[in-house]
Amino acid sequence: MSPPLSTSGDSFRNGDYPGSPIPNFPGSPNPYRQSLAPFSPLVNGFINTSLLSTQGQSLSGWFYELARKQFVDAAMIRKVWQWTLSNPRIAILLVVCDDVASWRQASFFDLRDENLPFPEDRLQGIVSDPQRVVDEQWRATSKELPLTGAHVDFGSRETVPFQHINLVRTSRGSEKSVDRVRMLGSNDDRILIRKRFVITRPTQKTMLLEQINKFKTYDHNNIAKLLCSYAQPSHVGIVTPRAQHTLDDYLSMQGADPTRSKLLVDWMYDLSQALDYLHSQSVCHRSIRPRKILIEESRVFFAAFGIGPSGDTLSPTVPSPQRLDQVQTYFQDQAYIYAAPEALISRGKRFSDVFSLGCVFLSMITVAQGHSLSLFAQYRAGSSNDASFHNHLDRVTSWRTRLQAMTASGQRNGMIGPGRRMRQVGSEAEWLRIIEEMIKAKPKERVKIATIVNGYGTGRTIGVRRRSLDGGSPSGQVAAALSAVNSNTVNGTSTAHGTNGVTGGSGQKPELSVFDGYFQQQQPRRFEQAGTW
Repeated sequence: MSPPLSTSGDSFRNGDYPGSPIPNFPGSPNPYRQSLAPFSPLVNGFINTSLLSTQGQSLSGWFYELARKQFVDAAMIRKVWQWTLSNPRIAILLVVCDDVASWRQASFFDLRDENLPFPEDRLQGIVSDPQRVVDEQWRATSKELPLTGAHVDFGSRETVPFQHINLVRTSRGSEKSVDRVRMLGSNDDRILIRKRFVITRPTQKTMLLEQINKFKTYDHNNIAKLLCSYAQPSHVGIVTPRAQHTLDDYLSMQGADPTRSKLLVDWMYDLSQALDYLHSQSVCHRSIRPRKILIEESRVFFAAFGIGPSGDTLSPTVPSPQRLDQVQTYFQDQAYIYAAPEALISRGKRFSDVFSLGCVFLSMITVAQGHSLSLFAQYRAGSSNDASFHNHLDRVTSWRTRLQAMTASGQRNGMIGPGRRMRQVGSEAEWLRIIEEMIKAKPKERVKIATIVNGYGTGRTIGVRRRSLDGGSPSGQVAAALSAVNSNTVNGTSTAHGTNGVTGGSGQKPELSVFDGYFQQQQPRRFEQAGTW
């Protein structure tokens, strides 16, 4: 291929051409040739050769001008120029790294676009700053991934434009992992949450993409949104915003703000609405538990669900070689603790979702009334290591009954503050009655979530008037205040006293005697006049 222009007039390369009508005209054999349009080698931070030509100049001509300014020998200019045409991404990468002089060595050592990315030792002696080139070469090996719910496929040698920050958790077999990342090539410095699924067969990728596309169709304020998804030959990834807390972390925080209980009651109605929406779309959640519920300021919402292979059901009541070594871990897994009885032997259905959500609600009411979740877990477990709801429904019922009795009697362990109202107490009492209908042992005896939302959720019965999306309400303000107590708890991280645990130690397990004398120790409750919240 020939250069785009003749090389005559080289003696005037660094000055004006005689008679040029344009002052300070760059070197050119044609004095009347128009000046070159400004040219940017990056498109939104990425090297995209297919879009560069839209900037008003051919890529070929731009490469030639740079080579002609950098080198003197005409043969060298031609050789380097031809190499840049064959390897435009590396050529532009060196321009970004302010190292056009290394084009000569790169062409001599035959660096090729198809071999990107390069390890640092491969670039030693070729480029002036190998480390900088390695750090910047993602611009040449990646492509833009819009955070608009889009999906992008990447090749095996292409780079996904995310900077890994730290690992949150990984599954036992490393087939799934969650980490915190930051988007490359963007001015958006926020931290995002990425979940990756390892794939070994094309059918796995097809299944995952179908699940992802289905989840993207959900449209509810209390269900998480996917920012984007992508696929590489080795894995499929989804990306969501980072929330301030999981519900698991939030319930474990230490705080005495009297408006916290109202916030929790508001959230119960919001989560009920979200589940009602899913069921109206003929969708079962199947993984409702505190760690799968996220909180962002005053908003509560279900995290992404239904994506990834569903695990085989395994009941710890059935002996198996796998269970013998993993039974302790299994008993402490929230997927087991909050599961409905029938979900252990078959795939859960809508009534199973209602049971799990009712267990979550009972944990929320426990915290709203100022009690310890670790104490609740110990009470459920009794003398065993199993703190699940489904295996101890009699103890769960006793705990709920006592909470309801305390609420009805107007006695609360130090939780009666200036922000408390009779309406709030009435709301909690009504939710405890609803929870009774949600956690029945037989699936068909449980209340439907639509009945809860339509029958109880009018605001007249349970007094729910402000939703969690109302950022200006007292509920919205308390979330930010409580987040300062434990600012290090973010998605997937747990505090020392989670909602799923039976605490260690050999102390006696609490029985119903923990409530003995409770009512006698409390002073009669003085209610303030009912009014608006």
